[in-house]
Amino acid sequence: MREKIANALTMQKKRNMLQVAQTVEKCTSPIECAHSVGTTEGGQSSQKKRQSKAPNIGIDLLGGDLNTPDHVLETLYTLYSEIEDAFCLKVFAIPEMVTHIEAFRKANNLKESDLEIIKAEEVIGMDDDPLHAIRKKKGASMCLGMQLIKEKKIDALVSTGNTGALIASAKMILPMLTGISRGALITLLPTQKEPVAVIDVGANIECTPEHLVHFAKMGVAYQKSRGIQKPLVGLLNIGTEEKKGRSELRETYQLLQNSNEIHFSGNVEGKEVFSGDIHVLVTDGFTGNVFLKTAEGISSFILETMHKNKNIIPFSKPLLRRLESELYSAEYPGAILCGVEGVIMKCHGDAKPEALKCSVQGAINLIQGKFLDKIKFELSK
Repeated sequence: MREKIANALTMQKKRNMLQVAQTVEKCTSPIECAHSVGTTEGGQSSQKKRQSKAPNIGIDLLGGDLNTPDHVLETLYTLYSEIEDAFCLKVFAIPEMVTHIEAFRKANNLKESDLEIIKAEEVIGMDDDPLHAIRKKKGASMCLGMQLIKEKKIDALVSTGNTGALIASAKMILPMLTGISRGALITLLPTQKEPVAVIDVGANIECTPEHLVHFAKMGVAYQKSRGIQKPLVGLLNIGTEEKKGRSELRETYQLLQNSNEIHFSGNVEGKEVFSGDIHVLVTDGFTGNVFLKTAEGISSFILETMHKNKNIIPFSKPLLRRLESELYSAEYPGAILCGVEGVIMKCHGDAKPEALKCSVQGAINLIQGKFLDKIKFELSK
């Protein structure tokens, strides 16, 4: 093992970052993935930045679909080589991963404060019942992460695990924000104008009108924290008319219309969302999750079709580059769990290193932008 790490360090001195990145793409074993990102000029600069006070991020990949040592190491390499902002990382690991991560840390001259390993006794799987799992698996990585947030030992948690368990453990361990009875997942989607914040995208299957109004307030607070002064809110429905949809949607319409705190645009059909005429789209978690995954699927279909036919469609390459920049979901950070006292990012269970990098960068931005303080201020009005 030591010989392999030493060889990796020696080769790194002879190669620039591009060559190393190409090598990582071809790696087939965890130790071969432990390339040095700290011995190059760019890596040294990045490490100097990390010596100052930096956001402390927890990352939990154990409950996801890609919880192998190879995936963890490739993700760590991507984070430390591509994120320029200063950050410290706490990575959750089961025993068989610890040696590989320690090798990565040594190969990259990282201090334990830069990359700390949190050993987890248990893992909550995707098929586990959320409430049963968080009650029985107290030593699971997800529960440990929530406890670290509560104790302020990390500033944010990024997870690829079981969504239901993530939400349940957050509500059980962390205080709810004032005036909010349920947490909700919010994410950004690209539009023809500003990105739209969609809330809820999977936390709550059924919602009362009061819950939906709370979601609208959190969505407005989030967009204000991004610099939008007067976010416009739309309610996802099957038609734009006031009387459309289920009874709870009609009641929600009236509550939002009568609110002095919310700039309400009215009902919005799914086809209108991407015009960019609204800043916040409010919906229940079931409908929002279907809407989100449908949008992602259509985006992937368009990009794959363009790629397959780029040699026969005139002027397709410039258009493809533009579409990739606008539709590629990895460029947008994972969903944020709003409503609890903490910054929590939920990623897809099969999130690739590039998507996880965007989620960690998104968490850093939220911390640096004092997102939690801003959303609490907006909710207190």
